[in-house]
Amino acid sequence: MNFLSLPGYTEDRLTPRAIMSCHRPDFDVNFILMRILTPILAVLLMVNFACAATVILKSGDKIEGTVTETNENYVNVNFKGADITYRTFEIETIDGKPVAIAKKFEPDSSLGFMLESQGVKKGPESINVVTAGDYLKRGLTYYGKDNLDQAIADLSRAINANPELTEAYLYRGLTYIKKNEPDKAIADYDKAIELNPKNEEAYYVRGVVYAGKKDIGRALDDYNKAIELNPKYVQAYLNRSIINLMKGNPEQVIADMIKVIEVNPKVPAAYYIKGAAYANENNMQQAIVDYSEAIKLKPDYVEVYVDRALAYAYKDKIAQAKIDPNSPAAYINIGINKLSKADYDQAIADCSKAIEIATKYANAYIVRARIYILGNDFDKAWLDVHKVEELGGTVNSELLEDLKKASGREK
Repeated sequence: MNFLSLPGYTEDRLTPRAIMSCHRPDFDVNFILMRILTPILAVLLMVNFACAATVILKSGDKIEGTVTETNENYVNVNFKGADITYRTFEIETIDGKPVAIAKKFEPDSSLGFMLESQGVKKGPESINVVTAGDYLKRGLTYYGKDNLDQAIADLSRAINANPELTEAYLYRGLTYIKKNEPDKAIADYDKAIELNPKNEEAYYVRGVVYAGKKDIGRALDDYNKAIELNPKYVQAYLNRSIINLMKGNPEQVIADMIKVIEVNPKVPAAYYIKGAAYANENNMQQAIVDYSEAIKLKPDYVEVYVDRALAYAYKDKIAQAKIDPNSPAAYINIGINKLSKADYDQAIADCSKAIEIATKYANAYIVRARIYILGNDFDKAWLDVHKVEELGGTVNSELLEDLKKASGREK
């Protein structure tokens, strides 16, 4: 399971947005420069050790993807652009080879062992031999089969049998997250942390849940604690950087991403976020460098193409920056002059590449329409606006007004 695709952790709630205000002699506009970490944010937060592989699950499903990280407890697989975390007990083989499993967590996938262990007849008495560990293992099996109610029931039995079994709280918390019951998940992580105050994963996941509840202060505290316990915790750095970008702390974001790159230089999201921080500091040239590195590591990173397009479009146009007092997002004033041909061509090419990768990605059409306006290609801008409407998307009202005024058309 990918912690970053947990219920409640959505782009609308966590994605920082940098907004650019543009000025031409005949109109004023506000426009979103970039969005950080979309549900591919799931891509954001995984360590990327590229290794194409065939993963066979115990369910019989076959996954053709890229293994980005593996250890005795879990395996991360990039599958069709999304990073998915599988616990090792869910996996039969990788490229035909068995996976090393942490034995204390290995469940019996048939679930039959519990039926056999319900009781052993010995004379007239029935002796119950089911342990907390048995309930934990069966709960994990149910969890792996997405039978969440049964998983919670067995994990609760494990806790009743052994109230100090930290793993049961951790996994029941994950199950509550999957059921979109964040308060119950937080209660379980509180208990897990009480039992083991040095469990960095408990702090990290609790931070994700707090972030989903928009409790940014507590989320940041938990990410900080996870990093304190494990200074190489890449995912915690990435999540912390999102919050700091939202809070207008680009220098801290840049420092965190430099640390991530030191730990593992092949994390595309680190360069993407660092580029966004530089964009918020009005350093579009360095933003382009980092966006380009993210694309080099992940050629289908659609969001980065769009943000790099905007960086090309605006890199020489920034006059000053200001912070909207009603939003944590950064707003930037831009004096628009005619784009250089090289920047214009590159910006359009990047948007077109994003559309080629994801034909229904409405934001790429919106951004391309904005760049067409900057280049005075109003007919093409209208075509992209109509495409957004066809896809069911919403075009910013200010962009529409700008286009109407600039083109002399209503639609």
